[in-house]
Amino acid sequence: MTNKTTQPSNISTKSILSGRVWLNFLGSMNLAVTLLVMLSIASVIGTVLKQNETLQDYVLKFGPFWSQVFNDLGLYHVYGAAWFVLVLVFLLVSTSVCVTRHTPTFTKDMKQYSEKLSQRALVHQPHHAEFTTQISLEQQQGYAQALLQHNGYKTKIKQRDDGSVMVAGLKGRWNRLGYFFTHISIIVICVGALLDSDLLLKYRELTGSLKAETRSVPLDEIYKEAWLSEDNLSFRGTINVPEGDTTDMLFLPYRNGFLAQKLPFTVKNENFRIEYYDTGMPKSFESDLVLTAPDLDEPIRQTIEVNKPLYYKNYAIYQSSFGDGGTKLNLIVHPLMAPVENNLKLDTTINSVEPLKTPVGTFRVELNDFKMHNIVPSSEERLKETGHKMQNNGPTIIFKVRNDQGKAWEYENYMIPNKQDGRWFFMSGVRTSNVEPFRYMFIPADAERKNKRFFKFLQMINNPQNTYDLLTTLYPRDQNLSMKEYETQSRLLQQLVVLFRNKGFSGITQFVNKNVPKDQQERVSEYYYGQTSFILQTLYMDLLVKEGRVADHNAEINDFDKVWFEDALNAINGLSAYGPPMYFEIANFEHIQATGLQITKSPGKDVVYFGSAMLTIGVFFLFYVRQRRTWILVKPNEDGNDVTMACKDNKDLPEAKNEFDDLVDQVKKYNEKQLAAADKPQPTNG
Repeated sequence: MTNKTTQPSNISTKSILSGRVWLNFLGSMNLAVTLLVMLSIASVIGTVLKQNETLQDYVLKFGPFWSQVFNDLGLYHVYGAAWFVLVLVFLLVSTSVCVTRHTPTFTKDMKQYSEKLSQRALVHQPHHAEFTTQISLEQQQGYAQALLQHNGYKTKIKQRDDGSVMVAGLKGRWNRLGYFFTHISIIVICVGALLDSDLLLKYRELTGSLKAETRSVPLDEIYKEAWLSEDNLSFRGTINVPEGDTTDMLFLPYRNGFLAQKLPFTVKNENFRIEYYDTGMPKSFESDLVLTAPDLDEPIRQTIEVNKPLYYKNYAIYQSSFGDGGTKLNLIVHPLMAPVENNLKLDTTINSVEPLKTPVGTFRVELNDFKMHNIVPSSEERLKETGHKMQNNGPTIIFKVRNDQGKAWEYENYMIPNKQDGRWFFMSGVRTSNVEPFRYMFIPADAERKNKRFFKFLQMINNPQNTYDLLTTLYPRDQNLSMKEYETQSRLLQQLVVLFRNKGFSGITQFVNKNVPKDQQERVSEYYYGQTSFILQTLYMDLLVKEGRVADHNAEINDFDKVWFEDALNAINGLSAYGPPMYFEIANFEHIQATGLQITKSPGKDVVYFGSAMLTIGVFFLFYVRQRRTWILVKPNEDGNDVTMACKDNKDLPEAKNEFDDLVDQVKKYNEKQLAAADKPQPTNG
């Protein structure tokens, strides 16, 4: 006799139970609702917060701290964030498990009439009624079936062993399709969203075959790992194409850098047009594009504008923005420390870098942008004059001046003077960080609305020898002063002008605080300020004499020249904080525009549209198709038949009771009519 041993199973009961628990968790309604809420919140963020901007722009909006927090959470690229993709995957799996588990139950429910329900079960339904009838079971059964069918029910009859008959009716069975359509639509939408997500890019990044480019380098120096091939499944990127130029690539924002996407076609910007309102605000803009691809016999020519893109296969080309396409500039560089006119003429273009060698060091000028129109809120004075709430301050250039150590000053210089408090100024903004606002220097315009007088006045101040010669010419030595005292006084005035030019009036204050005893500082400061004002006025009067504005240095000047002098001193007083001693003036320009294109490849778009259509159908079935069951049980008794009627509506609306009561009334009236006919004497043959 041999003993048989049972081999242990490879799958333990504990592992089976844990697997079931895991499946129950994935298929739970609470998890699906939680994931849907997360996606809804993320979608709201992605709608409210403009996506795929540069980190620099977000720093300007939210500040260094919050911009970093939002960046770590992936809020600037919500639809490509790892947590968003993970939520999509979990929702896809959860909904798939839910559909798989419940499909057999709901399919069975669509075909089930529940004709085997007992009389006790019927009286526990939401709506029920019981009464006794004297008409035959066959008549009651026939009428019950006809009544239900007349009211749109599919019926099924069950003969029972106790002699009773159940007539079961089912109406609105397609309500359950709402469940299938809504759940399957979520699966379809998730699949479409994943097709358009960065899932494959994140996989490549994890495997080390993808690396974002964070440097500002030419195309041929971009990391090999930052290039994406033409067969990339999906993407959304932007590029600026100047008028007359062609491109076959674009840049995708990724992490804190970008990826270079190769396109299977070329796009040429033949022409770009923009219309403005009277205030200078953009009204509309459009581009004439030519798309060429190897599979096209003829190029596609189309004019695109906002909300009217060009479609090609799975690609869509949108008109998203506009910018500068390399405007040609004729600049005049004014050296702010020069004692004589020594301007430099610079012919360049936007997006160029120009080296500059000056007596105060070597610099690089990085020309970043040109704006034809600058729209700002109108001042109260301008509002009264024009009635427009916005005003156009004219063309500007935005550029950086960088020294040998890499420190950069960013400037915004206006081409034409603008009116401020009834006076005309040339404005130049400067800042050392992108998170700072521009600090503006206001150069007063002369009577001809030019800046020539300012730079001539500045050159006179920059020339100490000119100051000394002018003083000795206009104010010769008094007989009461020795030559040494006269020389000392003249040199002091000369030194005060140098201090004012280098550091403004604060430079004179610093000099006094450093070199004069404390108990004498107030008196000496007043004297120095008075002498500085005197010599500056002298230099200014000499300038007016040379211009022919006044006859001699003792003449009275008009109000315009008085105010101009005060404005000039304010501008010169702030030159020490202006950065490198150079002022860039726009002499002329040839405006070249570029169209900003957003190019997308979205194979999941149609999938999402299909899923959305399924969702709409599913919601229709859920809300407008009511599943109703009605039972009529006829059971014989000693005096006739007991009739039990019951109804169940999956929505339990108020009208469900009214409809059931109407069915009960019709059955009772039928019974009363049949009984009355049976009691009526039958006519006999005479």
